[in-house]
This record gives sequence, structure tokens and C-alpha cells, in this order.
Amino acid sequence: MNVHTTNMNQVISESDIAATTIFMTGSTGFIGKETVKQLTQGDAQLLLLVRSEQRARTVLKAYGVKDIDRITFIKGDLSMSGLGLTAADRECALEANVIIHAGGTMDVTLERKVAEQIFMNGAREVAQLAQEIHHTRGLRHFIHVVGYMSPYGERNEQGNYLQVEHVDNNESAYEEMKFHADLHIREHAEQHHYPLSVVNPSTVVGPRPTGETQQTGGIGLLIQAIQKGLMPVVPGGSSYWLPLVENDIVAQTLVFLSREVAPVGGTYPLLARKEDSPNMKELLQLLAQQLDVPKPKGAVPLPWIQWIMKLGGSRISGVPAESVAFITNRSFPVEETEALFTRMGQSWSDIREQLPLVTADLDYRLRYTPLPEGFPTDYIRSRSGNMAMLGWEGEGEPWIIVHGLLQSADEMLPLGQQLRDRTGNPVWLIDLAGFGRSPVHQGDEAFEGQADALHTALGEFEGPVKLVGHSIGAAIAAAAQMRSGRTDIRLGLLQPVANNSNPNVLSGISRLPRGVMRSLLRLRSEKGWNRMFSEYSSGEDKRGMDHTIAKRIRSSLQSPRIAGAHADLLRWIHSGKQGSVNSLSWIKEWADDRAKNVLVVWAKEDPEYHYPLDMNSQVKRIDVPYGHYFPTFQYKETAAILTEWADTLR
Repeated sequence: MNVHTTNMNQVISESDIAATTIFMTGSTGFIGKETVKQLTQGDAQLLLLVRSEQRARTVLKAYGVKDIDRITFIKGDLSMSGLGLTAADRECALEANVIIHAGGTMDVTLERKVAEQIFMNGAREVAQLAQEIHHTRGLRHFIHVVGYMSPYGERNEQGNYLQVEHVDNNESAYEEMKFHADLHIREHAEQHHYPLSVVNPSTVVGPRPTGETQQTGGIGLLIQAIQKGLMPVVPGGSSYWLPLVENDIVAQTLVFLSREVAPVGGTYPLLARKEDSPNMKELLQLLAQQLDVPKPKGAVPLPWIQWIMKLGGSRISGVPAESVAFITNRSFPVEETEALFTRMGQSWSDIREQLPLVTADLDYRLRYTPLPEGFPTDYIRSRSGNMAMLGWEGEGEPWIIVHGLLQSADEMLPLGQQLRDRTGNPVWLIDLAGFGRSPVHQGDEAFEGQADALHTALGEFEGPVKLVGHSIGAAIAAAAQMRSGRTDIRLGLLQPVANNSNPNVLSGISRLPRGVMRSLLRLRSEKGWNRMFSEYSSGEDKRGMDHTIAKRIRSSLQSPRIAGAHADLLRWIHSGKQGSVNSLSWIKEWADDRAKNVLVVWAKEDPEYHYPLDMNSQVKRIDVPYGHYFPTFQYKETAAILTEWADTLR
């Protein structure tokens, strides 16, 4: 039998390696959830240290962890003596042969005492557990996750770890305690001779394809400052940078290390080479472009910005001084990481490709107001082209739903769920460019850019689809279909809006400069939005109105990105310049048999718009006694109409 021998003469057999049992901390964190999701796709048994089993189950299920048969939840706490484990639970934890220590609150503003309890106490207790496992049965691998700014891992000429007696004044207690925990575990592993790998993620962002960044305390703090116009200059200048890594890359690294038969140990900073990454100037320009704010001009030494924020700038802005703690001018030794990635068969991706989606996600998340009670929560997130999507997988021909103004994919969730329940088909709700979680389009013209972005997204759907749009989303959907030249896209147009607006207050506002119009949208009160819905909705709509919708509109329009996307489309609608891009008149020229595959559902109580006069007479029209936003409030009836229409297409 092949064996591996440790320095303590502990024998680890191949059968032990095949039967991997992992004790893991931090399983419900941003990195941890993705790691658990990937680990459950293998054969390892997982022992997860959690403070609440019920909460952990809920969090992991919501993240998409489906197989929990190999998960054992162990109740405990990193800040408690003995991890707060019962005798029985400690015996269970001692069955592990791999430890992944990724626990600790992601909060750069933690007070020193709390940070010490979590990180230093946690390090001591988990290291003690590792010692006991190694003494009794042999610990195959200890994997510690700690931030990339940790100074430990580099040695002096005598081979000892570089000692840092006092962490830089600019570092928070959060960072300092994590670094001391790193040193403790390194020294403990050397003393007790168990293999240790230290993984140093840089600032972590969401995975591909969605860029969903649930941890808002890293780059989210920088985005928040830019949102508020508090980053008019480049901190440090172009010689500084903010290293970034996707959380699925971190998880892949941890999973690979946990499966290594004979781990060699090492320190693995997870970041690209500095010369291959965007510097601070380029990064802030990319973020500003996506957030639709002016690009920063000039540069200011980083210590000056930290000094200003600590003198009171943080209290004024609401952005902590620690928000710039991860900006650095250092280069990092990545040779070990590159060798590891070679073993993994992994290449380093360019973060610039992911930044637009990460930025849009965080921008939306930082302005997010919870949906009304009862809205679906079982959807999954995806991406097509450069557009974010929510929805459900299924069988058969997919539905693609495009929202209108003052909404995002979220507001279409009840309609989407109804279609999914009625048909069993896949249903995908798309955020228009610059709305919800989708990046802004790169076109110069509002409507054309939206139609091109949707056209690109449609290109990733092979075979017949049913494309349904509401309001301006209907016009964009029709234009995207025209660009595609495809005959297998069936169009459902709900209150289609193009050049069919009636005179109203928005007609006058739309003639104002873009910046003024955007400001007016951002300044309108929640009561004002409620009043608008009351004035332009039918009686049935009023009974279905939930004031949360108006609150969500008010909150989302505080994002310059989302307010700007609204302003651009409103100006296009009321400009009278649609001309050749009028996305409805061309349907009139279709052959009758093709036009019969198009459905228009028209709300007769809508005073803002009139039915398009040049619509092809062969298009099927169904009138409903509601106002403009009927797909949101009369979603059951809308789903019934669409389902019946789909049945006639077979």
C-alpha cells in the first residue's frame, strides 16, 4: 500500500486521501458559499462550523447549493473558547483530514476588541484543532484564507518570517488582527509539522458570468464614494492599483488544494501581475464610465486622502476611511501562484471584462430596496451578452421578458413566475442596459444602443423564442428582432411605446439638457411617484398598488447610472426624432402570415400613449381595461393572455 509520511511519523494512507473530510469555517461568507457550492460537486464530506444551522441552510440554498447530503453542520463560534463546540461536536470535527479556515467577518470598520476575538481567537482555536487531528490521525492539509496585504509569507535571510511589530497606521484593526492570525497559524504549522497553504485573495468581486458581488465592503466602498461624487481625483495616481479577483477563482483554488494528494504548501497571492492589471487611473475611469459620473481629474497622494477622511470626511460622506485601505503601489510575488495555476490548468482572466457587470451589480445593490412581500425568491441569476437576467430554467421554447421605464427585471418577477408555472418553459427577465444590474451600453444613441445590446443578448439563444416587451421595452424588443433578421422570434408587445406619446409634462422636461432632466428624476419624491401611478392607473391597478414600488423607484433613481438611462430613453420617446428607427412601423410592411405571429396587448386606460397608428392590421390586438403598468399589477391575467397566444403559435 502506498503511504505518505509526515515529519511526526504519522501515516496517511491512500484510502484516507480518497475519503476526504473537510472541516471548514466561513462557509456562509462570500468566498465560503462559492467554495461549498463547488465542493458539493465532488466526493468530500463537509463539516461546516456555523453559528446557526437554520440560517446556514437558508443562505447556502439561496446561493444555489443543492446537494447537502454530504454536509454536517457543527454549531460553534470562532470568538469562543474551544470554538464553542460540545464534546460530541468536537469529536466530529476531529474526523477531518483537511481544514479550510476562511472564517471572519468582512467589515473593515470592526473595533479592535471584536476583531481580536474573531481573528486571533479563531486562529488559535482552529490551529489547536489542527494539532489534535495531526497528532491522532494525520492532518493532510491546512488551508488558510487571509487578505493579500498580509506581510507574512516573506522570509528574511535567516529563513524566518519577516516580523511586523506595528502595522502601518493606515491599516484598520480588521486588517491588523487578520495579519497576526496569519503569523500565528504559520508558526504553529511549522512547530507541529502539518502542511499549510496560505491563500491570499485580493479584493474579491463576483463570479462570471453575473458579477454578483454580495460582499459590499471591498470595492463596493470605492463605488459608493464615486456614486456620491466623493472621488473627483485619483488616489495615489497611476502608480497605485487595486488588485481584484473573482470569488469563483478563489473557490476553485481552495477546492484544488483540498484535493491535492501530497500538498507541498506555500503562499498564494490571488492577483494578476501589476503590469497586467488596470492602475487606479484606468480603474476609476472604467468605474466612472459605468456609473455615469464625471471621470476623476488629476491625482492626490494617498496619505492626503486618508488624512482628510480621518479628519471628518468619513462622517460627512458616510464612506469609511478604510475604503482606500486596499489601494497599494506594491507589486506582489506571484510565482508560486502561477505555478499553482499551471497545475490547476487555470489561466488568469482579465478583470476588465468583468468590471462592468460587477459595477452595475454593486451600484444596484447599494441602492436596493426590498421587493414587496410575496414576490418570487426562487429565481436564479444569469447573463446573456452584456445584459443581466433573472429567471428560471425549464423545458421547451424560452420566454424572454423586457421591462419598461421605472422598472427593472425584478418588477417582472410575478409575471415571469406565472409564465413558468403555466408553461414549464424557461423564463428569463432581462435588465435593459443601464437599468437594474446591467452595465450601460457603449453606443452613442440611447435607443440604438439598447436595441444593439438586446440583439447581442438574443444571439446567445438558439432556436425559437418568445420575446415579450413592455412599454419602451416592447419597442426595443421589436427593434432587436428586426436587427436579428430571425423568423423564429415571436413578438409579444405589451403597451408598446415609440413615437406614439400624447402631450404631457414629460414632453416639456425631455427638451431640457440631459443633466437637468436626470436631476429632476432623482429629485422627485416617493409621494410624487405614488401620485403618478394613481393618476395613470385604472381602479384595479390602484387596488394592486404596493407603496414599495414607488419607494424602489425613488431609491434606484438615486443612482446616476439608472437615472441617466431613464433620461436618455425619455428624451428619445418625446423627441419626435425616431424616424427610420421607429421600431413599430416596419411591422406594417411584414407579410400577413408573419405579422399574425405578433401580439399587442393594449391598456385602454393609459392616457400617456395612443395605439400606434401605423401598426400592421394583421397583428393580433387584445385590449384590457387597465393602465400603463398592467403587466406588473395584473400579472396573472397578462400571463394567461400570453400563454393562450403562445398556444396558437404551435
